[in-house]
Amino acid sequence: MSRNAEIRTVVIAGAENSNDGPDSMLVVDLFENNKLVQTRELRGKSKAYAKDVVENWNTGLIKLLID
Repeated sequence: MSRNAEIRTVVIAGAENSNDGPDSMLVVDLFENNKLVQTRELRGKSKAYAKDVVENWNTGLIKLLID
């Protein structure tokens, strides 16, 4: 079983009555045998946190409860 993960940034539209403009969040896509098995939205988390999620997935620390 091979595991890998990718970090990407997703733009979040601002509130309609807000002048703050678009915001963004990090997302980590988790793959097993080259198949996407889960996407984790990391709203408010740092790039270092996202890198830890990738490392934990790749080393098998993260387990998914899939039926």
